[in-house]
Amino acid sequence: MRFFVLFILIFIVFSFVKAQNHSSSYLALDLPLSARHSVLNEPISLYSNDLESGIFNPAMLNNKMHKQLSLNFVDYFSDINFVSAAYALPLSDFGTIGISVKSINYGEFTETDFTSQLLGTFGANEQIISFGLGKELSELWSVGASVKTLFSNLYDHQSVVIASDLAIAYKKEDKNFSMSLLARNYGKQITAYTNTEETLPFQLDFGLSKELEHLPFLLTLNYNNIQKWDLTSIYEIDNNVINENINSEEIKFINKLFRHIDFGGELSIGKHIQLRMGYNPKRRQELKVDSYLGMVGFSWGLGIKISEFKINYGRSTYHLHGSPNYFSFSTDFSKFYKKQ
Repeated sequence: MRFFVLFILIFIVFSFVKAQNHSSSYLALDLPLSARHSVLNEPISLYSNDLESGIFNPAMLNNKMHKQLSLNFVDYFSDINFVSAAYALPLSDFGTIGISVKSINYGEFTETDFTSQLLGTFGANEQIISFGLGKELSELWSVGASVKTLFSNLYDHQSVVIASDLAIAYKKEDKNFSMSLLARNYGKQITAYTNTEETLPFQLDFGLSKELEHLPFLLTLNYNNIQKWDLTSIYEIDNNVINENINSEEIKFINKLFRHIDFGGELSIGKHIQLRMGYNPKRRQELKVDSYLGMVGFSWGLGIKISEFKINYGRSTYHLHGSPNYFSFSTDFSKFYKKQ
């Protein structure tokens, strides 16, 4: 345990230095594909029997996920669609393995020359294959690591990337509390699009989850991108009017702080229905229109369990004119074996 914690600390310090002052490519590595996780803003500290929790954070892989299958479909913007499949299985005394395959189709594009003469059409797509291993060290502590390979095909440019995630988690099941530290997307290009080497979207995240004692309500909180304080987008236009009586420096501090924080909540109605809602301050700040704020930055969804099957739906409002829809289906094959 001590050696693993030391390794994570060294990894974090090294990655902190490496990650500074770089823009990143390969943002497909961070796209949420699970309906539940998209609504709750990708919580990293969910210790449960939800396989997608272990796929996103390998330290959350546990024996409750053995022989689970998860399928996801995302109706993203325009003609962009995502699909993914994940499965978990035990690996003797070494822990639990989570395997995931994701495919992103960006649709069909029209190709023209510099005179706007039509030349034809082309497509763009990316695939991600990941292998994760989670190990419970004790009743309280668990660790995990995963390796992801991304294959990118954009017009006539191809690229291959290998990235890794490392995580450590603490959970107190009798208190329904868990927290985790996750370092993700540390890696390197194997094949570049051009002669220019591009960086991966490394980030260090910390998360907390707590189910209330007298109410079946789960609260989640993430503090994302610990390695970088100022997450203000260079494309953002600030047209807010600041009151002269308010200290603008305080506004800037609070604004920057909340760009790191995501919130989520899940209310269980009996054993078969869950209602969910989330709030992403960074998304709202960057994509809102001041003349009509709407629900930009908010997300909502629900989950239904029918027999041994779970169906989840989520919707995240990115902009007034765009809200992706997430559909997830999962089942636990081990439950069928027990019935036989």
